Amino acid sequence: MAGKVNRLDLAPPKDVVLNARMVLGAIDFDPYSTKDINRLVMAARFFDRDNEDFDDVIRKDWKPIGKRRAFAAPPVGAGATRRLLNKVLREYRKGIISEAVFWIAHNESITKAPWLWDFPICIPFTRLRGCWWDDEMEEFRRIQPADWSAVVYMPPSESSNEFHAKISRFHTAFSPMGRIIFNELSGENDWEKSYEALYKRPYNYRD
Repeated sequence: MAGKVNRLDLAPPKDVVLNARMVLGAIDFDPYSTKDINRLVMAARFFDRDNEDFDDVIRKDWKPIGKRRAFAAPPVGAGATRRLLNKVLREYRKGIISEAVFWIAHNESITKAPWLWDFPICIPFTRLRGCWWDDEMEEFRRIQPADWSAVVYMPPSESSNEFHAKISRFHTAFSPMGRIIFNELSGENDWEKSYEALYKRPYNYRD
């Protein structure tokens, strides 16, 4: 049963979604979901991965509604996850997305997007179990993951007071799940020099 679940059908862990909603207040936009997964996420708007090509999702203009609070949980390979995370970062920097929580389904993705460490990251004490919608039982069923995963938060940046309040809210919501790491030197981007020295090219924020 669970072993036959398509990885693209994998939904984020229920407790991650619940905690994300506690931090954000509500989820206005999910850029990579399905109708079944949105039974759990309850985003006001989402791009349906069953009907939209992944490359089109990356290329198109995102137009989140409401307060533009996003939740992303791509259960795909590290390369595709990096591309989606880079897109989230670009939309966040442009102000299209006001704040975001994303669940990284496998640990390798963290190495593919070093800028993630500019933001608070929850490293769980145990593997977070994703789930899938069983239409026969009409319920979400959890599946044992192969990798550990992480949760990252991009707080609102317009107001200093709101920034610190939301960081505190993220810590309150997710610290029972795992260790919260937030680099006090975040944003200085010293890692970009090391990245370029190793790979002989700058980090690609576009793809």
